[in-house]
Amino acid sequence: MPDQSGREHLSWELEPETRALRLLQTAMADAEVALAHRLAMNLTDMSAMAHLTFAPDPMGPRELSDRLGITPAAATDLVDRLERVGHLERRRDTVDRRRVHLIPTASALHQVAEELRPLIAALDDAVADYSDLERATVRRYLTDALGVFRRFADESGKSHHSRS
Repeated sequence: MPDQSGREHLSWELEPETRALRLLQTAMADAEVALAHRLAMNLTDMSAMAHLTFAPDPMGPRELSDRLGITPAAATDLVDRLERVGHLERRRDTVDRRRVHLIPTASALHQVAEELRPLIAALDDAVADYSDLERATVRRYLTDALGVFRRFADESGKSHHSRS
């Protein structure tokens, strides 16, 4: 149902924590745009660097294209561009020399860390006065939410690939 501005809103009630998390996601997306702007990168490049930085294992171009939902050719262009500006390097796998790993450079990681330092400090300050129990509760909720999001993404990826 539209509100006074004519905008549509969700037709179901959300738990306050879920609503706060959805608002947080929007704010995080806005912060991602701001970070990309500060680093003179587009959002796809920014997303690629985030995937490469936080992946549990080194990724190659094919895994990156799958994660970003772009074609292998587009991923190759993206990797070439990021390598050209010094944000990542290609390294051959030491066991399987046919495999290439995409590794963020130390300078790129340093640049991102410098840009994020004030944000991270402010987030740390936001919980500085929380009790140990409050902090544990926040961690538990965020960890549980992370699992829910990952399962949702995994299930969506599986159903998407099965339709292809």
